[in-house]
Parts: sequence; C-alpha cells; structure tokens
Amino acid sequence: MRPIRAAKRADRDAVWEAIDQLRSARHLLAQSGAPRAAAAVRKALRSAEGAARHVDHRIRRSQT
Repeated sequence: MRPIRAAKRADRDAVWEAIDQLRSARHLLAQSGAPRAAAAVRKALRSAEGAARHVDHRIRRSQT
C-alpha cells in the first residue's frame, strides 16, 4: 500500500471536538428557525464524520 502520514490520538480528538461543535450548531440553528444554515451545517457534519473515519484509518495503518 501507498505510505500515508501517521495520525495521532490528538488528531482524532480534534476531529471529534469539531463534530461535537457542529452538532451543537446544527441543533441551535434548527431551534432558531434557520433551515438553510442548519442544512449547511448538516453537510459540514457529514464531511467531518468522513474526516473522522479517515483519521481512524490513518491511526490503524500507522500502528502496523
């Protein structure tokens, strides 16, 4: 396989912190009646969840 940059646990923690913040923002925007902004945050949340999967994969690959 092609070499990838090693990831640290701090990278995973940072991504999960961002996900938590996006979830809070999504909830607050939905409550405040801003559906388009909430939809944009949902899209960003899906992207951040993909980044979490990616960093998890990098951690697994760098341990072997």
